[in-house]
Amino acid sequence: MKWLGLCAVACVGLIALGADIIPLAEIQPGMTGYGLTVVAGTEIVRFEIEVVAVLDEPGERNDFIVVRAFGPAIARSGGVAQGMSGSPIYLNGRLAGALSRAAAWSADRERPLALVTPIEPMLRVLAEVAPGPTEPVPADGPRAGALPRLDLAFLRSPVAVSGLSARSVATLEEGVDLRLLGHPLASLLPAWRTAVPGLRSLGVPCVLAAPPAPRGLSSPDLAPGAPVGVGLAVGDVTIGALGTVTLVENDVVLAFGHPFLFTGPARYFLTSAHVFDTVAAYDFSYKFGTVGGVLGGVYADRWAAVGGVIGRTPTGVTTTFRIRDPSGDTDQTLQIKLVDEPRLSALLLYVAGLEAVDQALDRIGPGTAAVRYTVTGRNLPRPLVRENVFLSTQDIALYVPWELALVADVLAYNEFADPGLLTVNLEAVVQPGFAATEVLALVTDRDTYAPGDRVRFAVTLRGWRGQLETWDGWVEIPDGIDTPYVELRAYGGPRQREKGEPARTLQSLADLLDFIDGIPTYDTLTVELFALDPLSSLVGQTRLYGVDGVSDRIPHTVVYGELSVILPIHGK
Repeated sequence: MKWLGLCAVACVGLIALGADIIPLAEIQPGMTGYGLTVVAGTEIVRFEIEVVAVLDEPGERNDFIVVRAFGPAIARSGGVAQGMSGSPIYLNGRLAGALSRAAAWSADRERPLALVTPIEPMLRVLAEVAPGPTEPVPADGPRAGALPRLDLAFLRSPVAVSGLSARSVATLEEGVDLRLLGHPLASLLPAWRTAVPGLRSLGVPCVLAAPPAPRGLSSPDLAPGAPVGVGLAVGDVTIGALGTVTLVENDVVLAFGHPFLFTGPARYFLTSAHVFDTVAAYDFSYKFGTVGGVLGGVYADRWAAVGGVIGRTPTGVTTTFRIRDPSGDTDQTLQIKLVDEPRLSALLLYVAGLEAVDQALDRIGPGTAAVRYTVTGRNLPRPLVRENVFLSTQDIALYVPWELALVADVLAYNEFADPGLLTVNLEAVVQPGFAATEVLALVTDRDTYAPGDRVRFAVTLRGWRGQLETWDGWVEIPDGIDTPYVELRAYGGPRQREKGEPARTLQSLADLLDFIDGIPTYDTLTVELFALDPLSSLVGQTRLYGVDGVSDRIPHTVVYGELSVILPIHGK
């Protein structure tokens, strides 16, 4: 009589929900019912369901209702389509669960097999998002004669984007490597964070470029069977996954019947959605649509469902990208609100910045960019403000948002506290030519020195197709230093930590911001003195460390090249 006890517990949850559900234990092969979804426009339509089998294995992850779906809506869609995930399934007039998986490459488009996620584990997601609306429903034990697990795939919700070019969409899908150019910040990222992954590696099957929802066209209210979006970006650029509402109870929404990015706790935007049409395809048909306005937040991204709350919106990150191109007299501004999600922050900022530059320049090619960005956060002790300059002989747009995205990634994975990003503002002036200065020569006033001496130097610089200039100064050899020689080096921009230098110790977010502030920009010329680490002879390799240096900025001009001279040290 175990199932009677389970039914009693389920009924407690049923009363609390105010909805009529049918637990997995009552479902039998041969039962018929229906599902609800939108295949085009705003009309919620019905399709028919017949139960083929019940998979009731130990635990809940492999518990499914195997069904065949049929009817005009299924035939019109070319089978069960991506974006139908979450479609509520009713048996004997009671909610059994959500359509969540289907067979790819199915030859039977009229009556395809599909899997339904039972309602019980979905109710746990509802309880997580809004504690108290329902009693937890215990998992049933294995049923005699349970069928083996079928090889059916998620009806992964397609991600629809608007406002992005083809290459921005490709970057969103594939990700980006921010560790280029040997930037010192890259050393602060976890070793496993070799690159920022794109949505494809996070489980998103495809990213579809779509137009915004037509003006004045209202989406249906969030009701069972209606389209719903899980938004990652809203504003001048929209990015969001399309799915279907399973259940709405006291402003709490259950949808998808499977995870989105499977983050567990989440801070996504709950949005309206519009379905233009459903596209029949050979592998998986899909709903072609777009996300709309923000209605609330998605706070749970679990195996059985995503759960959100209407009217409770996550803070998100308010971003502004302003790009000016004096040569073309253009001034482009994009304003976008992004979700605050560590795995996605750097990717979304990079893609948004890339899109802003591409729209402003209306070309792909070389140039020089002077960039200024400001980052604020709830837990940041102060705003981070940084200026830098970047040059590319092939594609300047790739570099404008690069350091900002790297900073965002470092902040997201810092060891001290969640920065709680609030605002990000980036301004850039992009010129088509090369504003560059080359380090051409480095000379010193003598050939040998002693500890305590000053090394006077002169650096010859040459501007891009310009005149030669000389920059002179001095650095001091520390008194009492024990080294057979010193190396004087002139270089542009930041440098990597030498083997003889210990890693900087950071103890707080304030220390991290100070570290970022102290990284030389690419328009900085530095002349630095290095000594030989005494441990070099013990480890059998050259290990240098910096002992003195002087820097100067050549504003909005990339300094490139590196020269060094070896200076023997003799005793006084």
